[in-house]
Amino acid sequence: MTEQTDKTKEHPGPSAPDLCDTLLARMAVERANNPRETKRSALRQAFLSVFRDQLVGPGDRLPSESELAQRLSVSLGTVQSALGQLQDSGLIVRRRGDGTRVADADTMSPQIWHFRFRVAKTNRSLRITDTKVEILRTNETGSWSTHLGEGDHTLIRRRISGDGVKLGAEMYLPPDLFQIDDIELSELQGVNLRTYLEAQLGQRARLVTTQVSFVVLPLRQAAMFDMRPDSTAFKVEARTVLADGRPFYHQTIYAHADDVVLEF
Repeated sequence: MTEQTDKTKEHPGPSAPDLCDTLLARMAVERANNPRETKRSALRQAFLSVFRDQLVGPGDRLPSESELAQRLSVSLGTVQSALGQLQDSGLIVRRRGDGTRVADADTMSPQIWHFRFRVAKTNRSLRITDTKVEILRTNETGSWSTHLGEGDHTLIRRRISGDGVKLGAEMYLPPDLFQIDDIELSELQGVNLRTYLEAQLGQRARLVTTQVSFVVLPLRQAAMFDMRPDSTAFKVEARTVLADGRPFYHQTIYAHADDVVLEF
């Protein structure tokens, strides 16, 4: 018996019909709360809530794409797009001949190419299952100004959590790349933000630098990210450029140093 089969046995999860019923109900709630939300985003959020509630576990096989499309009354393209975003975030694994399984969180997704966090208590890769997003226009200056230039910037601020761990993230982008009014917040929740933005721009990013330091979170910043104040945290700063050499983003991520292990 293989290790993956053992994991599946430990986490039998609901049957395919039961899981589809749960997903359908949670999609309905998502779209009732946000009528502008796309079916793709609602399906992605429904899956995230299923993962968060541990209704499926590592190694569990998900229903086939065709079954999901039929049972959830969405197109096959919607299912494939939503699953692709979950795969980019390292939450599922899709293999020809083996279908789609919940990732065991022990291998780094090829889409996560500069660093990852492990949960200190379990030494397993952090699985992000909940994200709160806000988008702002700011003219503040900071470490991002050196990379992006001074002036107005688009700021995507996220409160991220999973496996009992909370993180804060701020991504600054040049204002000419995205118009705030054109971005639907629900489309940014539960996605690998870099790959999502790359897809919108039709360009791939290239990492320029990553810097790591330790900081003590001040009260205001801790409250902003719903993190513990006056505690030591990792501060990870990553700068990227687009394939044509233009500055893409400057991102800063904060994580409590006693909650996670940082791995490159």
